[in-house]
Amino acid sequence: MSKQEILQGLMQAVIDMDKAKSRLVAEEALKEGIQPFDAVSKGLSLGMKRVGEMWNAMEVFLPEVMASVQAFYTGLEVFKPHLSKEGNRDQYIGTAVFGTIFGDIHSVGKDVVIPVFQAEDFNVIDLGIDVSPEKYVDAIKQYNANIVGLGTYMSETFMHVVDVTEALKKAGVRDRVMVLCGGPSADDEGARRMGADAGFRDAWEAVDWTKKALSERRAARK
Repeated sequence: MSKQEILQGLMQAVIDMDKAKSRLVAEEALKEGIQPFDAVSKGLSLGMKRVGEMWNAMEVFLPEVMASVQAFYTGLEVFKPHLSKEGNRDQYIGTAVFGTIFGDIHSVGKDVVIPVFQAEDFNVIDLGIDVSPEKYVDAIKQYNANIVGLGTYMSETFMHVVDVTEALKKAGVRDRVMVLCGGPSADDEGARRMGADAGFRDAWEAVDWTKKALSERRAARK
């Protein structure tokens, strides 16, 4: 297969929710000498972008999205050992630390939003579920993150957003990060009242907003 056919195959495997095909084509990409970062950004990631378009058009629903996510990760696992975070740092838009906020053990939303951001060339670290404010602070420092994602899937835990943002202020890292809230209980107005930068119920809307906001911030510094 040509390089373009391989990239097209990776994209289609994600759209078709085909984990087996995703692995096979990813292995073929390595054999053909395609750069892993290119295979991810120009193959698997384009598949996730297309899934996002289908989601917004209500052509697919959460079970299909989750199946596409699994196909995306299956291919990504093949490339991971060959991806150098240090060597590709300048190719990432930003570094994000995402997790489900403390008191909440739901992971479905987080598991969708992470590959959506990865598909848009963000370096994303998954902090897991029931993440304490202290763990967010430590992760920001450890990974030099400029984006923090708070998964808040219950109305009770949505109220913990203020605890996290206050902890970031106390640690002196609030001004260097963009804080995003996501989940069915998250709303933009409420998130901003509690000290976050924005709140979303749609992963693709969140990544589009984040890219624009980062671009505006960088332009303002020049």
